[in-house]
Amino acid sequence: MSVGAAVRDGADARGRWARLRARRRRHEWALRGGDSEAGNAPVEFIGWAVVLVVPVVYLLIALAQVQAASFAVASAADAASRVLEVEQGEAAVAHARAAVGLALSDQGVDADPATALSVSCADASCTTAVVRVQAGVDLPLLGSAGLGRDVVVMDAARSVTLAGDAP
Repeated sequence: MSVGAAVRDGADARGRWARLRARRRRHEWALRGGDSEAGNAPVEFIGWAVVLVVPVVYLLIALAQVQAASFAVASAADAASRVLEVEQGEAAVAHARAAVGLALSDQGVDADPATALSVSCADASCTTAVVRVQAGVDLPLLGSAGLGRDVVVMDAARSVTLAGDAP
């Protein structure tokens, strides 16, 4: 055997071992799943959770605030109409504003009772009045920064027979 043949056989043997090692690595890689992105699932889960869950929770909080404001203005209109049914004069309107303030603050609605309550006559003789309460709903976390103020305005109206004018 010549020197060149011996070198060639040695190189061929090293090449054969290299091919076997490469085949073994491919086989092991296939057994592991063959995924070069192994271990990225927790990162992707956290990313998708933030992208999907945070807006849904924000929407739920916003809807809860709208529902609370709706309940608050309905309660405030009921309370103001009850006060105006049993009391007369300017004191009745002042007490109705106080009742509106309590009803709104019970639900966490930040509205000025003086501007939230309006009372108007429903007929020419003013024996029947319409009590209207309006309050705005701010976007959660943005209302305190001055953004998203009064995005939704809730109102409720009640008709009431005024005290002292009933037959």
